[in-house]
Amino acid sequence: MNSDPAVHFSHDAPPRVLVAGLAWLLAYSAARFALEAWAPPPHWDIVVANVPTLAFFWFVWVARRALKDFDEMQRRIHLEALALAFPTTMLVLMTLGLLDSPLTPLWIPLRDLWVVLPVLYGLCFAVVSQRYR
Repeated sequence: MNSDPAVHFSHDAPPRVLVAGLAWLLAYSAARFALEAWAPPPHWDIVVANVPTLAFFWFVWVARRALKDFDEMQRRIHLEALALAFPTTMLVLMTLGLLDSPLTPLWIPLRDLWVVLPVLYGLCFAVVSQRYR
């Protein structure tokens, strides 16, 4: 175990996670565009809709490998950020679900609401990181 208190992790881990995350977002955008503009025939729509799933699994694999390189403090920060982000996400989704009605539709389609989740995790990560400074 290293006695140096500085945070040590692979320096190429954040760029790899960012690239995987952007690939996932690109796959989602391409699938969304293809489903709306191309209108694939039956059964092909299922294939197109599942392309982002493959990109997401790759993102999770890359992120998990990056987390293995983190020290205990960084892992704890990420765990606490997830623990804070999960109930926060539930609260936001519950509130938006209650606000969505035929009389007052939401400004964002429900199928695009998942974009809020990484933003909430980022905010929770910032809050938890401040506590450990």
